[in-house]
Amino acid sequence: MARKTAQQRRIEALLQRQSAAVRKAFLEAMRKATNAVDRDALIRLLEANEVERAAALFRLERGVAFPLEEAIRNAFIGGGMAVADDLPKGLSGAFGFDGRHPRAIALAERQAAALVTYVSDDAVSGARKIIVDGLSRNRSLNSVARDLVGRKVGRTRQGGIIGLTEPQTDRMIRLRSMLSDPEQISDYFKDADMKIPRYKESDRRFDAMVRKAIKSGKALPAADVDRIGDAYKSKASGNRAKVVARNEAFTAQAAGREEAYQQLLDDGKVEAVTKKWQHGFSKEPREDHLRMDGETIDFDEVFVMDDGARMRFPHDPAGGPEHSISCRCTCVYRVKLPRD
Repeated sequence: MARKTAQQRRIEALLQRQSAAVRKAFLEAMRKATNAVDRDALIRLLEANEVERAAALFRLERGVAFPLEEAIRNAFIGGGMAVADDLPKGLSGAFGFDGRHPRAIALAERQAAALVTYVSDDAVSGARKIIVDGLSRNRSLNSVARDLVGRKVGRTRQGGIIGLTEPQTDRMIRLRSMLSDPEQISDYFKDADMKIPRYKESDRRFDAMVRKAIKSGKALPAADVDRIGDAYKSKASGNRAKVVARNEAFTAQAAGREEAYQQLLDDGKVEAVTKKWQHGFSKEPREDHLRMDGETIDFDEVFVMDDGARMRFPHDPAGGPEHSISCRCTCVYRVKLPRD
């Protein structure tokens, strides 16, 4: 296996700090968004069978996600400032990244806004599915509301669906269905020996309880289904926070570095810049990312992926999540100094 370059090591150290900050901000934003949902209004809308209006209560407001936007902005600026370590000595000391440049501000705001919209859409869609499923099963409105906004612990709520992806919400609904039905409960495990839960985000502490119910041919009581569902949501939301943190930090710092080299070109500090795609050390590498390894292009050109996606750099949002999530590729820049 090839050794990591000094630039890769610096980027990974930067990402470790930035990912932690983005993850903390993401979880805080989800907590605030959950607490902002008017539970009384939610119950009234459920009573009136106003599914769409009830689901709309879970749309995130931009202000709630402000700490997340700031964490992304800081990762963007950190990426831009880190470019100084990659420049020739004579240029390194003279370079100062302008994080207040209108283009830099717009890029950071666009990324944060896209994330908020993505999470918000998942929350509304997930809420709609839980409401429809709950009403169709004639569950109590309080039970449905608990699934949606969690339970009150002190002054805050825990265990709501805001922050879950749509597939995670689908699995939670399926989980409740299995555990509540004696004919389906055996599907909780994916193996005949009942050792491995079907969903990796299931809390293993409940395995013995579910095995006992399966052997007795009974479904679980509603209270136990709630406990298992809450535990699933907690683990699932934590997993999403990790993925979001890594991906958003990687995207922000990559965009910050690209912007830094653009500023160098704009200021005339360098004559030209080239960029090389450097494959990372992913456990499941994408074939086109492997093929791209070592490809070098001019700064104003784009990398063209097998599916036609055109990306300025690894983690460019233009490539979509299919080229960003869990990707560890980086861009290596080289500058050509002006002739005296």
